[in-house]
Amino acid sequence: MGAAVVEPEWQSRLRRAPQQPRSQATIAQAVEAADRLLVRNGAAGVTTTRVAAEAGIAVGTLYRYFPDKEALFDALAARCLSRFESLMDDLVERSRNEKWTDPVGTLFDVYADLYRTDAGLRAIWFGGLLSENLRDADRAHKRVMADGLRHILVSQDIAADAPELATICHAAMLASDAITQEAFRASDAGDAALMAEAKTMLRSYVATITSRFAPA
Repeated sequence: MGAAVVEPEWQSRLRRAPQQPRSQATIAQAVEAADRLLVRNGAAGVTTTRVAAEAGIAVGTLYRYFPDKEALFDALAARCLSRFESLMDDLVERSRNEKWTDPVGTLFDVYADLYRTDAGLRAIWFGGLLSENLRDADRAHKRVMADGLRHILVSQDIAADAPELATICHAAMLASDAITQEAFRASDAGDAALMAEAKTMLRSYVATITSRFAPA
């Protein structure tokens, strides 16, 4: 599978697109600063003035790229999607060279660890900060993730590839994502009992996939 990163929807809200490395570095500084403030103070504590001060850049410089704090939240959310997709790319590559005794547990634990360790991710996803553009991007993102799951099922000899497998993987991804998010809404560490039940459910689903699309 090639690079599968959703085009950052937040870039359409920038006053100007970054062209030079210095401009790109400035944007990265601003996004990192917004992340730190969001984690420390919550959404109400994030303002463009505070982000500029935290990033060590002039407010006018920040406004060259971000018209408002919502654009900064969009940038943070887009970065989260890219992180998830980078993880999936790594897992797809690993699956071609390793045999996993528990594919469901392997995948579930990797993504749970990202929720567990990234407070900014939790703040964005559970704080009602997603714009409609990012919601659209998230829907596209889940299909990218489902495609990665399809590659893993084939690589691990769990299923033979077939057109129907894309829909099945999409359903599995939607279910696992919904349960994982609910587990981390309840606790920053994740509701262990809920995640254990999710794994049991998904292992059963994977078993039905194997019976329906047995590899040759």
